[in-house]
Amino acid sequence: MNRWAAPIAASRAGAAHLRAGRPCQDAVLCRELRDTDGQPVMLMAVADGHGGRRYRRSEVGSRLACETALAVVADALAAAPPGDGEGGWSHWLAHDLPEAVQRRWMEAVQEHWQSDPGEGGFEPLLYGSTLGLVVMTPRWWGHTGLGDWDLVRVEPDGHARLLEQENEPTALGEATCSLCQPQAASLFARRAALHPLAPEERDFALVLCTDGIRKSCATDADFLTLAAWLAGGGAEAAGDLPEALDRISREGSGDDVTVAIGRAGALGEGPVSLPVPAAVTGPSAVGPAPAQAVQASHPRPLSRRRPAIGRAVAIGLALAAAGAGWLALVWPRTQATPQVAPISPGLRAARAEVERLCNQPATLPLQLRRRRELFVALRQGRQDPGQLKAAAATDPLAALIAADLPTDQRPNAPSPAPQPAAAQPRRALQGLGACPALLEALSRQWALTPALPPP
Repeated sequence: MNRWAAPIAASRAGAAHLRAGRPCQDAVLCRELRDTDGQPVMLMAVADGHGGRRYRRSEVGSRLACETALAVVADALAAAPPGDGEGGWSHWLAHDLPEAVQRRWMEAVQEHWQSDPGEGGFEPLLYGSTLGLVVMTPRWWGHTGLGDWDLVRVEPDGHARLLEQENEPTALGEATCSLCQPQAASLFARRAALHPLAPEERDFALVLCTDGIRKSCATDADFLTLAAWLAGGGAEAAGDLPEALDRISREGSGDDVTVAIGRAGALGEGPVSLPVPAAVTGPSAVGPAPAQAVQASHPRPLSRRRPAIGRAVAIGLALAAAGAGWLALVWPRTQATPQVAPISPGLRAARAEVERLCNQPATLPLQLRRRRELFVALRQGRQDPGQLKAAAATDPLAALIAADLPTDQRPNAPSPAPQPAAAQPRRALQGLGACPALLEALSRQWALTPALPPP
């Protein structure tokens, strides 16, 4: 019997797009298909058109990306299974499917252009779009795609874990991998994986979303808390999903927001009832969570209480790490007397994060772009840097960004001292071994961050 309930999904135009009179450039598609044995297979696809003058038909490109993915999966299921067992399907997710998707997407956008030609000649980049795809069968589930989409797994107790994100070195700054690139099919393999389903495996939910959701959250802990909340309602939340996405965009990045949620129920009995994480319903004294994970401490079914989305975005698990103010206290002591100062978990995590970032300088612009809302919240005084520093063991990158907040960009900052405004925080990062590439990337992101509006 099938374990998967029918997915739910919604796609909404971003608040900034609505103000500018632009259409939603995201797309989503969820469908139930059948394999050669008649078994149900669930499909979730999300796509994000790039927007802008160079990609002025990207809202069409994203729609065609989802439709093309559906057609390719349907054809594969109707034919004999590729290869032998799961190994054949794994190769299909990484290679055969991407080649078929890109080829058919190119044909589809060319056909659209021919039916409605515009100024100038045809170029695939006019329709540029990302694509994230999840296929869920009774025996396995898998994902593939390219671009800046995210995939989160949520357990029945509310524990959420980030499974997939874009880490392609060629995706710099605001750029991302796209179906319009000539080598697009070869980029799917980095994002492809197959996960067998064991009979004894407990139920879980999968949250697939475009980058507007994550960009609306100040920290990854906020994002995972929000993903757990979205997954927690199951089919009961389907009617509330558009309203929730509108608020996420309005109070967050202003970008288009799209989410698809697949849920593994107990032997097809329907969706499980995931609890609402404590960080969504308000501040609470929960213990420190592991990196890139959140844990609910007071389960409360969504059907009984609908928490404010704004809190899920604004309140992170940084509030849970009381007593761990290592950045303000431990870092200076460690620099002065490293031979006697204990190394706290937060300091250890910060050093490891600096090393990781400096070992991947090409990905720095992309990783900092994902935290744009955090830069804005810090500069505008909506996020307490001390709380982020205290939660470094949970989200070390957020703590490093908070430590780098230039003094002249802090709200109500005093008159600048004779030394450079960013000298003190930079000494903290340099003491952790921050490389010039990391410091330069942080400086560029601060320069792009809007200041407080005039009184």
